Amino acid sequence: MRKQLFTALLLSFGVFAMGYGQSSCSYGTVSESLGIGENISTGGSLEYAGAADFDVPFGVNFTVSQVTFDAIKTADAIVYVNLSFLEESEGLPGELIQAFENLTPTSQEFLYEAGEFDAYRVVLDLPNTITLAKGKYFISLAANAGTGPFVAWDIAGEYQTYGVFDYNQFEDEPWGGTGYYNKVFRVIGSCEDSGEIQPEPGEPCAQGNETNHREGGTSFLSFGNVISVADDFIVPTNSTFYLTQFNLDALLLGGGLHNATIKIRSSVNDAPGNVLYSFTNKAPLFEQFFGYFDVPGPFDLAGIRIGFQFEEPIVLGEGAYFIEVIPTPYAAETLAWELTSLPGIGSDAYTSLDGGTTWDIRSGYNQVFTVNGFCTETLGTHTQQLADALAIYPNPAQDVLHIDSKSELIDVGLYNMDGQKVADYDGDLKTINLGPLASGVYLVKATFGNGQIGNRKIIKE
Repeated sequence: MRKQLFTALLLSFGVFAMGYGQSSCSYGTVSESLGIGENISTGGSLEYAGAADFDVPFGVNFTVSQVTFDAIKTADAIVYVNLSFLEESEGLPGELIQAFENLTPTSQEFLYEAGEFDAYRVVLDLPNTITLAKGKYFISLAANAGTGPFVAWDIAGEYQTYGVFDYNQFEDEPWGGTGYYNKVFRVIGSCEDSGEIQPEPGEPCAQGNETNHREGGTSFLSFGNVISVADDFIVPTNSTFYLTQFNLDALLLGGGLHNATIKIRSSVNDAPGNVLYSFTNKAPLFEQFFGYFDVPGPFDLAGIRIGFQFEEPIVLGEGAYFIEVIPTPYAAETLAWELTSLPGIGSDAYTSLDGGTTWDIRSGYNQVFTVNGFCTETLGTHTQQLADALAIYPNPAQDVLHIDSKSELIDVGLYNMDGQKVADYDGDLKTINLGPLASGVYLVKATFGNGQIGNRKIIKE
């Protein structure tokens, strides 16, 4: 949930020198003294828990030694806390990394009065440290109130954005939550340089369609079904675009989305064409609340920016492309991609009711989004033109890979990431069989009739 991701990381990631190659650091949110919380009581007749996410950035190994959270409760001391560190799975708290059961709080410091109750800063020192590499993680908390009636996890205001909106759990039900906010917590420890170098293949660049004061949206929901929505962007002539992040502006009532399937399609006659890349159930990197807006309809809707990050840059040559979104909604009465009637990039937006087999144009409208990454100028040579004319889809692929080329192909070879040839194809080179291959990343090497070569990286599922 960051309007400027780099700025937000600076705000949420405190760094203090500890010695060569290592520094103290922490991730989390800050209290706004709202006096509002979500029940995380355990050990009674009913069981509650809460979860909040944090991100370890590229190039960092984070060793956690302490967790703090703000609790709303009576003066009665919390007896114990159950704390877990969890992987992120499709936008939700996932597989357990490590659980700390029955932790006795190190301290419980009074912060402010919260109506009939009070807010306290609860400190938990871990019995052993946990080291985490780059990625998104969740902590989950459940606290025993002792003689008190309950323990609630204090929440921050909606405009304080950090990671994705937080989750709660009742008994054995799945994780859920319909609020546009984050809980108040901090994970504390030390950070060490992992030695990784962030690749920057060119100059930073971005493009997109601007909002027109939230004039409306294209709904993802139609009579209980989820529909596809797509809009296009253009990679200029003699340039290559390395797509690393995609942000869409949404209008919500109720819940939102856990994740989304995102596809990059070719553009055929200014309409969505073949799928070039596909990312199934991709989790958001962040969600950012902008406020409630009076849009056509009976209710005000929440304006939310949802950002997705691609771990490996998507390499796109010159031309037009469509980006398609199919969300996985939860508890959403309204879930729409904000539209604009202002002039946009390329063609108009499109919707599909059948998973992209057929498309309906949204004449005069574009979707509000940005695509971010790096741009490089190409040499404009015949070799580059041939390579850019090579289209391989779907990507990722399972059993069959399709190859389209404007030039004659005489050979297609497949290599693993160690540079070893694992398959060689001849005959019909427009469709090749991947079935016998193990899942993984491969390089497709296509040889044209004049001896020139084009390469594409693919993922075999």
